[in-house]
Amino acid sequence: MADFTPEFFENAKQGIVNGKIQYLNMAGIVPEACEKGHVRFRLPVNPVHMNHVGIVYAGSYFIIAESTGATLIKCVYGSKYTAIIKSVSIDYVRPCKSDLVVDLSMTEEEAKERIAYVEEHGKGRYPMEIPVMDADGQVCANVSMVYYLMANS
Repeated sequence: MADFTPEFFENAKQGIVNGKIQYLNMAGIVPEACEKGHVRFRLPVNPVHMNHVGIVYAGSYFIIAESTGATLIKCVYGSKYTAIIKSVSIDYVRPCKSDLVVDLSMTEEEAKERIAYVEEHGKGRYPMEIPVMDADGQVCANVSMVYYLMANS
């Protein structure tokens, strides 16, 4: 699908910590794994990510889910597509006071099936279910994200 090199995956990580989106850079997300078909990000929770009642702020769930999902798309399809958000819904399962973790994987077979419409039309919706866990691996939120993919020239 794409010519993946160690530099490609390192650039994917750097896009999270030192990329074009300043808000994402400031969030402090740690890309623990970026490899073909797999990404794992951790958001160390500090006072910036806490709300007024001492639990992780809702926007922090969004930023880790969105960035991890978009990076998975890159680590599956390479630089062939640009992903932007079309819609998102977050179901908060339980309050969290620790780091947030998102760990996503996709097989080559899943990738081929999921991208068929986009490849045929050059653009299209790309839904993804993204569980957000706490540091102990307990699901704190389920995020239904719909990306819109556009082919890069």
